[in-house]
Amino acid sequence: MNTEAKNQSSLFQDALDFAKASWWMFLLGGVLYALFGVLALARPAEALLALALVFACFLLVDGIFAVARALGAKGAEGRWWVFFGGLLSILVALYALFGPVSTVLLFVYVVAFHAIFFGVAIFMFGVAVRKVTSDEWFLYLTGVLSVMFGILLIWAPGIGGLSVSVMIGAWALLIGILRIVFALRVRSMVRKVTG
Repeated sequence: MNTEAKNQSSLFQDALDFAKASWWMFLLGGVLYALFGVLALARPAEALLALALVFACFLLVDGIFAVARALGAKGAEGRWWVFFGGLLSILVALYALFGPVSTVLLFVYVVAFHAIFFGVAIFMFGVAVRKVTSDEWFLYLTGVLSVMFGILLIWAPGIGGLSVSVMIGAWALLIGILRIVFALRVRSMVRKVTG
């Protein structure tokens, strides 16, 4: 029992350290998602290939930050899900920047699969940190909405360029807001515990 209590305490401390060091990463990613969403909603008639380029650059920056933070948080609970999500964002970004993304339909599929895998990774990160926070439901909601959005795009990929731009913008804005709220709640929790 004493060993189990020590393990729980160690797990809590690892997760707390990771949250303390990483809350800003969730905040930055949320701001980037929200900004991208606002731009996509404000300019839905712009060419989707230009939108694809902006989206790819955004994914690359977000992915690099996620991977760097996860690698820097050795032993922290849930860090591999953050790493996995970041690595996926980098790979999708590189594919979109240097691959044959020359059609609207291909771009839609790239976004759809990224949304699904990102959703799974963020949901599993929520599962990993549920022992140390009651705010993991933000991660569950973010993950589920992202997966549902990806499935919707795969189910109806040919809904038109303008509609795709609006849907992608709305999804990015919603995910960004959820990430910002989660980051601020984690920061608040860390201040209470360490305060």
